[in-house]
Amino acid sequence: MIEKIIEWSVKNKFMVVLATLFVIAAGMTAMLQTPLDAIPDLSDVQVIVYTEYSGQGPQVVEEQVTYPLTTAMLSVPYAKVVRGYSFFGLSFVYIIFEDGTDLYWARSRVLEYLNFVSGRLPQGVTPSLGPDATGVGWVYEYVLKDTTGRYDLQQLRSFQDWYLRYELTAVPGVSEVAGIGGFVKQYQVTVDPNKLLAYNLPIQKIRQAIQRSNTDVGGKLIEMAEAEFMVRGLGYIQSIGDLEKISVGVDAVGTPILLKNVANVQIGPDLRRGLAEWNGEGEIVGGVVVMRFGENALEVIRKVKEKLKDLEKGLPEGVVIEMAYDRSGLIERAVATLKKKLIEEMTVVAIICVIFLLHLRSAFVAIFTLPVGILISILVMYYLGINANIMSLGGIAIAIGVMVDASVVLVENAHKHLERDRKNATHTEIIIDASKEVGPALFYSLLIITVSFLPVFALGEQSGRMFKPLAYTKTFAMAASSVLAITIVPVLMTFFVREQLLDPALSRRKKRRIWILSIAAPPLLVVGAGILGADLPDWSLAAALGLSLFILVCLIPQRITAEAANPISRFFIRIYLPLIQLVLKWRKTTVLAALLVVILTWYPVSRLGSEFMPPLNEGDLLYMPTTLPGISITKAKELLQQTDKIIQRFPEVHHTFGKIGRADTPTDPAPLSMIETTIMLRPQAEYERIRVDRFFSNWPGWLKYPLTWVWPEEKSGTLLHEWRRKKVDRWFSGWPGWLKAPLTRLWPEERYITIDELADDLNAAIQFPGLTNAWTMPIKTRIDMLSTGIKTPVGIKVMGPDLEVLTTLGERLEAVVREIPGTLSAFSERVTGGNYFDFDIRRRQIARYGLTVADVQEVIMTAIGGMNVTYTVEGLERYPVNLRYDRELRDDIERLRRVLVATPTGAQVPLAQLADIAIHKGPAGIKSENARRSAWVYVDLKGVDVGTYVENAKRIVDEAVQLPAGYSMVWSGQYEYMERARKTLNIIVPATLAVIFILLYIHFHSIMEATVVMASLPFALVGGIWLIYLLGYNLSVAVIVGFIALAGLAAETGVVMLVYLDEVYHRKQSRGEMTGPEDLKAAIVEGAVDRVRPKIMTVATTLIGLLPVMYGAETGAQVMKRIAAPMVGGLISSTVLTLVIIPVAYDIWKRWELRRAYPEKHQND
Repeated sequence: MIEKIIEWSVKNKFMVVLATLFVIAAGMTAMLQTPLDAIPDLSDVQVIVYTEYSGQGPQVVEEQVTYPLTTAMLSVPYAKVVRGYSFFGLSFVYIIFEDGTDLYWARSRVLEYLNFVSGRLPQGVTPSLGPDATGVGWVYEYVLKDTTGRYDLQQLRSFQDWYLRYELTAVPGVSEVAGIGGFVKQYQVTVDPNKLLAYNLPIQKIRQAIQRSNTDVGGKLIEMAEAEFMVRGLGYIQSIGDLEKISVGVDAVGTPILLKNVANVQIGPDLRRGLAEWNGEGEIVGGVVVMRFGENALEVIRKVKEKLKDLEKGLPEGVVIEMAYDRSGLIERAVATLKKKLIEEMTVVAIICVIFLLHLRSAFVAIFTLPVGILISILVMYYLGINANIMSLGGIAIAIGVMVDASVVLVENAHKHLERDRKNATHTEIIIDASKEVGPALFYSLLIITVSFLPVFALGEQSGRMFKPLAYTKTFAMAASSVLAITIVPVLMTFFVREQLLDPALSRRKKRRIWILSIAAPPLLVVGAGILGADLPDWSLAAALGLSLFILVCLIPQRITAEAANPISRFFIRIYLPLIQLVLKWRKTTVLAALLVVILTWYPVSRLGSEFMPPLNEGDLLYMPTTLPGISITKAKELLQQTDKIIQRFPEVHHTFGKIGRADTPTDPAPLSMIETTIMLRPQAEYERIRVDRFFSNWPGWLKYPLTWVWPEEKSGTLLHEWRRKKVDRWFSGWPGWLKAPLTRLWPEERYITIDELADDLNAAIQFPGLTNAWTMPIKTRIDMLSTGIKTPVGIKVMGPDLEVLTTLGERLEAVVREIPGTLSAFSERVTGGNYFDFDIRRRQIARYGLTVADVQEVIMTAIGGMNVTYTVEGLERYPVNLRYDRELRDDIERLRRVLVATPTGAQVPLAQLADIAIHKGPAGIKSENARRSAWVYVDLKGVDVGTYVENAKRIVDEAVQLPAGYSMVWSGQYEYMERARKTLNIIVPATLAVIFILLYIHFHSIMEATVVMASLPFALVGGIWLIYLLGYNLSVAVIVGFIALAGLAAETGVVMLVYLDEVYHRKQSRGEMTGPEDLKAAIVEGAVDRVRPKIMTVATTLIGLLPVMYGAETGAQVMKRIAAPMVGGLISSTVLTLVIIPVAYDIWKRWELRRAYPEKHQND
């Protein structure tokens, strides 16, 4: 079938070329519209249930709200984890679903179960669904700054909540906008208990009076003077004066008692559980833009920036908006890194093809599959909804060298046939025969590479979401190149793989006309369109000039160099011929040496560490220390400002945006003890940009663009900022300056500090008692906290019923883990570290006064804690009205004892007679997982890989810590992902190898040849393992993906070698020239040595094409290096395998066959 497709394509050139042009146009359109992101969306499908239970402590919230909700949510279909958080007045329940669950289906199921459980919740408590987003959706953060000093934090917060928030929420792709920092305006009614006693007024009556004095009503309609009037009763509280005039009762002579007679009314801040800080300068108001799940991050950020620019005009003079965190910079850096690597790889591959073939037009045919294959891959990406990110583009990057393999072999085989059959057949017939000879084998080899990626598709959860885009795009790219290899490549070979493009019979005059018209037409068309006023992109003239240059190269006659005259081929044949003769002479020694090399590889394998994912350099840092629970908001503010001020002193830091506690969003369940400081870093070197006026500066963009390559309109000026440098000792460092100066250009003696070294310096600078540091990166941390709740690489979750026991176990684990080698820091959450004023109501005493528990608790909630009794309506703004005692009357136990409680008879009884008051320790927050209470231990590592550390730590912890009955312990964090990925790969990798073996058998129709290829795979992996070991990389999912790709490449090169060996063997056998060992040896030498050029070309294009990935430290480089390193190292050993081991194995196998067929000629063999 493959041969028929090749022949049909060559005979229907117009159809094939037209279809290719359509595909190119569609691919370019998709490329311009494909969404961009830094990394794939790794977040789980999550639904948040958010519940407010105002004024209640974590224990009450857990027992009455969170526990009923979590137990109900465990029954939701496809829910794999239900995680509960109970804080002061708030309950969060996070339901995390299995992979592949549709978010909106999940939300509808959760809503159904909420309807079922709502009857089991306290009266007035209404749970609601959080936004259709996750913490990973925090794509943009900003702050409001007052440059005039006229506006306080309360006013700035009002601008954020009532002006910016709703306008930004309307931006497409934005799920919600959360406010953080500043103060929410609150009307505070602080009553005087002495005046209440004098007027004999209970505090409950004050509350009722305020509530009844804040309402607007409608009185239907009345008709007057032939007009209809709607009746309104206006009664909303609008000011402090309105509150002061509220009547709360009358005295004995009927004089009204106004609120101002018994209370002081003022404006102050509402209770807050979070604040924001800027650059160590003090508190600030900010906002967090939360992107909707699955949206295009770059596009959402762009629209948000445009909206903020418009909204800033409506703010009061002097109030400005500044960026605090912007993910678009990371996205652009990551995609720019991959684009740069793609261009470098394509350039390197093109140069290799030109060097080996010594024919520019043939090299063009060979590399034509690269841009077209990439466009096809992007086209499929676009229709499948896969973003362009470091993983999806990385799949194309690692496939580039392999994509040209088929076209390289086709072109090289066409050269061989033209050299041999030029006088015996037409040019088209030669091309068809050459393509049909190797086309089927190439198609199968590319199919094997595609199938080899099945294990990646089988990965689930985070590893699957991370690497499936890479697997998809690599598969699309390989599929595209395989289709192109049997369709358009043979067609292009009929046009370009020839010595003269123009018919030699044409007159010189006609040739000159064709030359001038072909070369001049593209730029003239662009210039003409520009003069006529067409809206041309800036690159249009540059592209036209490039096309003219390509046409010029194509029109120049180029001689097809015979392989025997090709200096590159002669060089490799001269090296390879004695080598293949030597190994064929010492067959058994060669096989034993190969086995010895495989056995010796056990040494690096046994010393490889393990991790889930290599670090992704996001270009920014997130400082996430944890304080002890029970910290006050005032102390938290002081601590946050101190740490931010220290961080801001470092020259690498552009600005710091600190947050302690939670933002006003269900996606942020942070307690007040948790600090999150986003540290935006400067570029390593930041120069002043100077505008230069050129003679063409006023020309149209399309006309001046090519000139800016030579005379740029902008240049670098003085150095504004620079990272600190670190001295590097080189082997020539002790030489005289004049001698080592040239060498320092290649190997500088100074380098910029790395982001890890910066984190170490920051960590050393910030050392506060009771503060446990953790340095990470924004996206990574939010992904980890979403999936496992753990913000450090390793976490230990202890689960059981009793919080006191959990606290004790956590502290014990912390002490043990802290002493384990490789532990940077260990911190156990003090589950019972909160401070409580407990009012233990004495039922017998309250019964004597005719009171119920609710009567006393209402006073506790209102007078002591302060209760928001109503909300004012001021236009579009809403502000709470809070009722309580003055602070001086409730700041120690003795004053609290004197709080009065009104009895049904009108008497006022001190609280001390009704309840026992004491201070106790209790939970500052309660966490649960699948309805079991838990305490978490955060463990940060240094100088050790996750797998080795956890293996050692598990053994030590099991020996040192004994868990009581009913308690369990789970190791979480990155280790949890590693274990899941390992279990999946242990099953799917052997299954994939079996499928590859079946494909090999289908192609060769020989179990022995399929076995030769499969048995040689371990040797191909040797180089990859050694290179991973020498580079100091740990074994991670990224490295395993690289090895999977390597296995497919090794199988492909093995197939190509066997195809060449089989072709010569069967040709000689059909002529009766294959009867003895010497005939076999001659056939193997011919099949291996005469085809050394295509083999070296395929290896060189893949190997050297990957080298650009192996250097650089840009965003995403660390992940791509881990994928490319096994392929680079493995291709070296795979080349040895292909050129040496497979011919030897083939010789041993065929000798055995010949020995059976011609025993008389093998008596001495």
